[in-house]
Amino acid sequence: MILKFFDYVYYRIYSAYTDWDNNPEIYAISLVALMQLFNFGIVVLMTFTFLNKEPEVSKHILYASYIVFLIPNYIRYKRFKSYKQMDKRWGNAPKKKKILGGIAVLFYLIMSLVLLFVTGYIYRKIKNG
Repeated sequence: MILKFFDYVYYRIYSAYTDWDNNPEIYAISLVALMQLFNFGIVVLMTFTFLNKEPEVSKHILYASYIVFLIPNYIRYKRFKSYKQMDKRWGNAPKKKKILGGIAVLFYLIMSLVLLFVTGYIYRKIKNG
């Protein structure tokens, strides 16, 4: 179920970048991996908050974490799930469904970013008293 959602996010991002760039799959894979990293970051921050622990995160850990999400997505969308397969499934959807799907993807992207910052803010507030 969750993989289908990420497939749809990939499909919609790919579709959007098709008009702007010759290689939209790189943008779609990168953005899906980034959103997954944000979601993972929210869970990690919440866990550290509840355990009352201080996370030690460097830019190297963040880069490595991003690569951990990027590689499986790259493999999935280069070898197992092509844009053409997804377009066959979702390309002929009624306009109303496409609009609702686009709103859902946009909502997911925005909420992932917002929740990451809110969780970080709450974590700092709790840690600083």
